[in-house]
Amino acid sequence: MSKSKKKRLIVVSILYFVLTLVMAQLVFYRGINTLRPIYLINIGADFVGMMLGCTLYVCCLIDLQKTGADIKYMMALINVVFIQLFTDGCAWLVDGIPSLRYLNILDNTLYYLCAPIEALFFWMYTMTYLKIRKNLVKKLFLIVSIGAYVAIAVRIINIFTGIYFTVGQDGVYARSALYPISMVYSYFTVIAALVVVVLERKLLERYQVFAFFMYVLAPMLVGIITIVVYGLSLGPALFMITLMLMYCILNVSEGREMVAASRDMALAAEIQEDAMPKVYPYMPERKDFDLYAYMKPAKEVGGDFYDYFMIDEDHLGLAIADVSGKGIPAALFMVMAKKLIKNALTSGMSPADTLYEVNNRLCEDNKMGFFVTVWIGVIDLTSGESISVNAGHKHPVIRHAGGEYEFVKYKHSLPVAVMENTKFVPHNFKMEPGDSIFVYTNGFPEAINEGNELLGNDRMLEIMNRFPVANPKVAIENVMVGIDEYVGGAEQLDDITMLYMTYYGK
Repeated sequence: MSKSKKKRLIVVSILYFVLTLVMAQLVFYRGINTLRPIYLINIGADFVGMMLGCTLYVCCLIDLQKTGADIKYMMALINVVFIQLFTDGCAWLVDGIPSLRYLNILDNTLYYLCAPIEALFFWMYTMTYLKIRKNLVKKLFLIVSIGAYVAIAVRIINIFTGIYFTVGQDGVYARSALYPISMVYSYFTVIAALVVVVLERKLLERYQVFAFFMYVLAPMLVGIITIVVYGLSLGPALFMITLMLMYCILNVSEGREMVAASRDMALAAEIQEDAMPKVYPYMPERKDFDLYAYMKPAKEVGGDFYDYFMIDEDHLGLAIADVSGKGIPAALFMVMAKKLIKNALTSGMSPADTLYEVNNRLCEDNKMGFFVTVWIGVIDLTSGESISVNAGHKHPVIRHAGGEYEFVKYKHSLPVAVMENTKFVPHNFKMEPGDSIFVYTNGFPEAINEGNELLGNDRMLEIMNRFPVANPKVAIENVMVGIDEYVGGAEQLDDITMLYMTYYGK
């Protein structure tokens, strides 16, 4: 759970606890023996509804499936119904006590205010859940919003006019003949929301449609009954119960989507993992070079990959890349790019010609619009003469024997799969015995700490230069220690992929 959610949970929990404590104090002040049985039933139902509301609010906060506006309005609904339950319970407790007359008026005013606000939030929750952007709905929302302001204003005016209710000098609450009008706005709004649900039912499963109808019709029927039968006030508690049932029912489809997404992500992670070579030490019989590669995936599977392979007896091919996008499509695109690069280099093509060929192949039928940032290099193990191409990737880092790590900056080409017939610019360099080259993806310099600060290039070199003399495996392990120290408890947002090669010569 994020820090903001934890703070919100603490604040709301304290508020819920204080309101519950106030209600309990009123019970003690009034005395249970002085309460009629029907009052006790209503107050007990309100207590149960408040406990359900607290539970449901916590569930919404810790539910990782729900984000955005729809969960915001769901939580607003919970809060409004909770206040409605609190004020309903308090209304029964202060009723008939002359000294608490003004408290009774204030409490019932708050209770009446909850109805239009609740209806408005239900409308907004329904529209955001359905993701409807039609003009008709926008016009209806304008009517609903204006109606809410009018309904709220009339309830405030009621304090002075007694349009809907009055509290006599004896402290007894009484409805007026116009009380049924107080329900008109709420009923209009929720029915309008149901009409939209029916019109857009193709977007929903049957059980989802049922959930919306259940939330509206059950409390509405109870509300109609209470117009005739005064004394039974189970509407707010029923609202909270149906709100919890609606949350559970609507969560079923999102749970299914979550399971399917998790399965797809697991498959993508498996594709990504299986595509990487993991033979260490690589070619231990050779003493002219050593290398090591490592990838630490983020929670979401990306398209990072690395590769190393012998082109012939004297030439070593290296590659590291980052495919845009997430999930199985990106993983499959990554496998294709990796295979094409290896095939082209091992066939004898130069790095520049390799990426030219791979680029044109990947541009064919690239409907998803993926692209790849790539660094590839070919090392002549007999002379150290090397050639590389950087297609929109991060600057490589080199360490000359006895020196420190430093960036090697030269002209980059466009990323692969952006535009057909792109020319890629080669870069020639020479590795002397004892030199090391380090390539990586942006998960390293763009790692974020708990203060939301990027690690950056300067800190990256600082981490590497703490232990400049090390074999490839130990060097990468030292880098990961430095990254973990900087990041702390912050969430990893991108894959961290690294490839380190040291040239020893003949």
